[in-house]
Order: sequence, then structure tokens, then C-alpha cells
Amino acid sequence: MRLKTFHAKSMQEVMADVRNSLGPDAIIVQIDESGVGVRVTAATEGTPTPEPPKQAPTPVQTPSDFEISHPIPTAKEYDSADIAAVLNHHGLPFETADQLRQALSAVQAASLPEAFAAALDTVIRFNPLTENTTRPIMLVGPPGVGKTISTAKLTADALLHDRTVHLVTTDTVKAGGVQQLDHFAELMKQTVSTAETPDELAAVLRARSTPADVTLIDTAGTNPFDMNELKTLLHFIQAVDAEPVLVMPAGLDPLDAQEMAGVFARMGCQRFIATRLDAARRYAGLIMAARPGFLSLAAFSRSPFVADGLEPATPGNFSRLLTALPGRNSLNERNEHTP
Repeated sequence: MRLKTFHAKSMQEVMADVRNSLGPDAIIVQIDESGVGVRVTAATEGTPTPEPPKQAPTPVQTPSDFEISHPIPTAKEYDSADIAAVLNHHGLPFETADQLRQALSAVQAASLPEAFAAALDTVIRFNPLTENTTRPIMLVGPPGVGKTISTAKLTADALLHDRTVHLVTTDTVKAGGVQQLDHFAELMKQTVSTAETPDELAAVLRARSTPADVTLIDTAGTNPFDMNELKTLLHFIQAVDAEPVLVMPAGLDPLDAQEMAGVFARMGCQRFIATRLDAARRYAGLIMAARPGFLSLAAFSRSPFVADGLEPATPGNFSRLLTALPGRNSLNERNEHTP
């Protein structure tokens, strides 16, 4: 029996992938549904044993140079050099790179993205944002990492799913902080409440007559290495029992990213949104921040435009980002045009 896992946004899409890959006789072993899609594990049985012949065949001498009668398994589309190229490109620290190598060695997959998806699922943690969130979501992180854009993207996604949104910002000090979120909100026919102190934030949330399906709180930038700023942020979090979600840009030094994730984990964060993936080519920092003991990867932002939305973080999505080495693609294009 050959097992294979398929991912898609809907049951119809994933079943089409199963049929195209394994044929109409595929056996469904397991179905896992979540707010971000469907994962199906399917299998194919070996071909049935043929009936014995009615008469014994005439024996013939086996030639000395005979061909193997059973089919040879299809070779993988990747090898250890491809794995090394990905790990070296992203600059992972030795210990984490070795963990990924060991996980990859235990994977049976036809393609490099499939192999990395299975390995990542065992080495780091994923926890996408879903509609089941009941606590207010407070986006936190250093200045300039994309908290306001991420707030606007989460708002747009909620509205597309017919969910009411309460937008609040505590970023009242930075020049243009309120205006930026207010601009996005106006385009979506929403209003923004402001709160300068933790007590004001609690009062703003209590004052809403009809509770919203989603409460999103944008915050001022917080230096993870400044204790006074961390204490201020903690007071805002505790005032409304919000779920703090770290916003972290791609391209950070891996150890800096891990240390930052550790600081915000102690502030109550359990997951983070990775931003600026379009402006970075090395994602070791995201892997280090998502290791067990730190934070879970929740979503990706690959564009500064609100209309593009956030992409749920899954092993498959992240694997495709890691294995799409830009140098390899550009080299192939140059070779194709070389006379």
C-alpha cells in the first residue's frame, strides 16, 4: 500500500488531486478539516494477484543476461545536493539544519517541496488564525514591521466572510499612526476607535453595544529589548485579555529572530505573522522563531497591498517558499536563452 497526503482549500479540490494522482481506485485513509483547508491521506492497493493459468507453461531456460520483470520504482526528483542547496541558501544554524536533514531522511516523497513540507511539520510549529478566535487579537511587534497593514488585511478577510469587525488602535503617538489605519478602514466602510491607555482600551471595548465577531487591536511599535516598553505593552494586553500576535518581518538574522520570538512568547504570544516575504529571500529567521518552545507560525504576508490578504501558514505553503530558490530559476532561464 502506498500512502500520500494531499492539501487543498476545499474537499472538492483535494479529492480531484487524489483522483488525478492515485486514480479512481484510491482508498481514503484519513480526512482532516480545519478553517484553512482540507488534508486527506489516501492510498493505493497493489495490483491484484492474477489467477493461475489452466495449464502449466512450458519451462524455458533463463537467459544469463535477463531483465528484471518487476517495475523499478520511479526515482525521486531530488537528491541530497538539492537538500543541501536549500539549507545553505537560507543560512540555517547548524543544529536546526541537522534536525531538518534527519527529518528529510525519514521522508518518502517524490518532490523536494513535498519532502520539506513533511520535514517542517515535525521540526517547527504551525497554528493558523481561524474564525474560532473569541479573544480580541492584538498585533504587537517592533516598529515598522507591518502591524497596521496586517490589521487591515485581517479586517478585509473577516468582512469577506460576513463577520463584523471592531477596529481599535493604541498607536496614537507615532505621526500618522491613526491616520494610516483610518484610511484603510474608510475604504472598507469601517471606523477606528482609539485608546491611549490600558484603561481607555478596556472602556472602548466595553462601550460597544453589540459585540463584534472579531476585535482587532493595532498597537504602537515595541522594542523587544526595552523593558519599559514591554511593561507598557503588557498592561494593554492584560487590560482586555487580548491574544497578542507577534508581527515579524522575514529576512532577520536567525538568532535575532529566535531571541525576539522568545521575548514576545514570555509576553503571552503563542503565534506570529511573517511579513515582507516579498522583500526577503532567506527565511531562516522564520524557522528559528517557529521552533518548539518559541512561537507557532500563523500566516504569511507576501505583499504590502491590503487586497492581497494574508496567506495561512501551512507546511506545504512554507515548503514551496523555502524550495523556490531564485538563483536556480534565473540560471535555468539564462541557459534556455543561451545559443
